[in-house]
Amino acid sequence: MWYKVDFDKLILLLLPTFLRKPVLFGYLKALILPLSGSEKSLYYRWSNVRDDNLKKLSYNCQRCYFRGALNDKFDPVLRRITFEDTLSLEQDYIYTQAENLDVYLGTMWLEQDFNYAGSTVDYLVMVPRDIMNTKLNEIVALIEFYNLAGKQYQIISI
Repeated sequence: MWYKVDFDKLILLLLPTFLRKPVLFGYLKALILPLSGSEKSLYYRWSNVRDDNLKKLSYNCQRCYFRGALNDKFDPVLRRITFEDTLSLEQDYIYTQAENLDVYLGTMWLEQDFNYAGSTVDYLVMVPRDIMNTKLNEIVALIEFYNLAGKQYQIISI
């Protein structure tokens, strides 16, 4: 492939045949050592960045891939990061005395703001507490990268 470079072979192919001597080959190999040498070389770092970018591009904003991207990066063994929809409950209204209407509370459960129908939150990201305490900024960055435009989310610690 075009991205896999054998630098020794490249040196030999670019040298004219009458200059292919061991001394000149060693000299040219020493010149390109910063490109091809060890784990600190430019080619090695470029190859790692390329692999990371290809992995990042293999995911998208669909919920199954999105959850997979978060679990692959932050919780690869237990895979506890999940997504949930908001409940879209109807909000009960408590009238004031000035409105002069009956007030009956009955059994009322108080929910979080994002569970009501008028909320701007579209989905919840459920993240384990130990991961959230240590890597919250990275989680937010990854969610922002894959989040569909116009969708709002809230991260909940479980």
